[in-house]
Amino acid sequence: MTADHLREKNIMRADFNKTNELLKEINAALQVSLEDMEEKYLMRESRPEDIQMIAELKSLITERDQVIKKLIEDNKFYQLELVNRETNFNKIFNTSPTVGVINPLAKVSVRCMCMNSSNVTAGLSIAHCCVPCNSPRDVLLRVKLPQWLLQTPSARSGLPGTSHSD
Repeated sequence: MTADHLREKNIMRADFNKTNELLKEINAALQVSLEDMEEKYLMRESRPEDIQMIAELKSLITERDQVIKKLIEDNKFYQLELVNRETNFNKIFNTSPTVGVINPLAKVSVRCMCMNSSNVTAGLSIAHCCVPCNSPRDVLLRVKLPQWLLQTPSARSGLPGTSHSD
C-alpha cells in the first residue's frame, strides 16, 4: 500500500505542477492582454457624441464670456455716468455733499438748554436746572420767555412756561 500510495502521490504532484505551470502561462498571457487593452483604452478615439458635447460647451463658455465682458463694460459706463451726473448736479446747484459723515452707531448727546450759549446770546433768559435734562419736553418746561413775548395775547394761551409765575 505504501508503494501504491507513493506512486499515486507522485502522479498527483506531477499533475499539480503541470496545472500550476499552465495557470502561470495563462496568467502571463492575460497580463499582457490586459496591458494592451489598457493602452488601447487610453489611446482610443473620441466618440462623436463626446466631440459634439465638447464643442457645444466651448461655444457656451465663449458666449457667457462675451456676456460677462459686456456687463463689466456696462457697469463701468454706468459708474462713470453716475459720477458725471453727480458732479454736474453739484456744479449746477452749488452743493458740496459730505458723504459718510453720519455714524448711526454713535450715541447722541442731548445738551441741556440752560447750558447752550446760543440761547444766552439770543436774549432768552433760561432758568438753570440742577437736574440733568431727560427729554426735550423737560427743556421746554424750564425755558423762561422774554418779557415782550409774555405781553402778547397769543403768549397767554396757558402753555407751561408762559406765565410770570413759572
